[in-house]
Amino acid sequence: MIRGLLPQLVLRMLLAGLATVVFAAGWVLWDTARAARRDAEQTAQRVAVAIDARPDFIGLAFGGVAPTPVFRDWQAFPAWTLIAPGICVEFGGEDRPSHRRCGPYVVSDTAVPDWFVWLSQATGLVPDPVTVPVRTRFISDGRVTAFADAAVITARAWERAGDLMRVAIGMAVAGAILTGLVVARLLAPFRTILQGIERLQHGDFSRRQQRLHVAEFDRLSLALNETAAALQDARDARTELTRRLFTVQESERRALARELHDEFGQCLTATRALAAAISQSGERTAGDGERIAEISGQMMDSLRAELSRLRPPDLDELGLSPALNRLVADWRNRLPSVRFVMDLKGDLDTVSDELALSLYRIAQECLTNAIRHGSPATVTLVLEVTEDILLSVTDDGGTRAGSPAGDGFGLLGIQERVGALGGQFSLEPAENGMRAVTRLPK
Repeated sequence: MIRGLLPQLVLRMLLAGLATVVFAAGWVLWDTARAARRDAEQTAQRVAVAIDARPDFIGLAFGGVAPTPVFRDWQAFPAWTLIAPGICVEFGGEDRPSHRRCGPYVVSDTAVPDWFVWLSQATGLVPDPVTVPVRTRFISDGRVTAFADAAVITARAWERAGDLMRVAIGMAVAGAILTGLVVARLLAPFRTILQGIERLQHGDFSRRQQRLHVAEFDRLSLALNETAAALQDARDARTELTRRLFTVQESERRALARELHDEFGQCLTATRALAAAISQSGERTAGDGERIAEISGQMMDSLRAELSRLRPPDLDELGLSPALNRLVADWRNRLPSVRFVMDLKGDLDTVSDELALSLYRIAQECLTNAIRHGSPATVTLVLEVTEDILLSVTDDGGTRAGSPAGDGFGLLGIQERVGALGGQFSLEPAENGMRAVTRLPK
């Protein structure tokens, strides 16, 4: 199936030209049949007039007492004066024609195809015979019958239609080709506009269309440039807003972690110290003190875990590499049946604090997603720092659809964060599992 605009246009122009050829050929056949019918009627009338009694009063010249009609022989007239080309005439009684003459016609040497002969017979190209009664001295029921020679009329139609069809087909093909060339040049700017639309679909809003000579295409180009500019501004505004939201979020997490550590953590530490003192007092409440100390210890562990999720202390104090090592070590302690592999490449110290925090959050969420939504035996984290930053987390827990996980950050949050940083994120099936890949500009 032809789907391109230019091939369809050329094909339709060619079909229109061929339809015109068929119509013209049909008109030629109709005109040839009409001319043959007219020639037959006129020939029959002329021959009938020539045969009809026309007396010459020559009897008086020989002393006759009355004019003697003398009938001239119609066959003595030149054929071209009475009979049209391609027409034959028979004269005689109703059932016994006694004379036959045909008009002059030079038949071309070109053979008529059998299909055209069949078409001529099917369309009634050769008209029916025309009969005109005449009065003579010798035949009371004389008749003149004029009929078209089928071979002559068919050859005449083929000569006219053949020449017309050859010229028309050539003009149709040439017209379609020339139209295609002209339209191809005219539609050349459309390809440029289409490429611009495709770039917009892929998120490239930076390039602009050049001015075009065709007014309609030029308006499209200007509208496309305005659309690209509006989309660029909207994306920049959204990116800046997303970056600010994440900055505010991390600031709130840092403040909350500090407050919990300073206030709630100190209270738990004091409570645990008092509980230890009570348990060592030897009083009846010693058992209660031990229980309070145990509960305080559990609350302290929970608080440390939450503080680590809110703001990883290793990231601020030691850097990205120790923070990732602590993150993977925590998962190894929590899930000893799962093998966690980490590979860090490049100089991680060159990563800015903002990127380091984002990479930590992305790695944290990808590891959580791999564990919660699959049953992996091995999870591999690879971070490579070169001109760009590439972070990948691969598991063998089976293919699955991505879904939000963790603390609400989720895959959607990863995509928004990566987009705000001008990077790319993908989650695709890998060997027996899934692979999450994040690429960020350094």
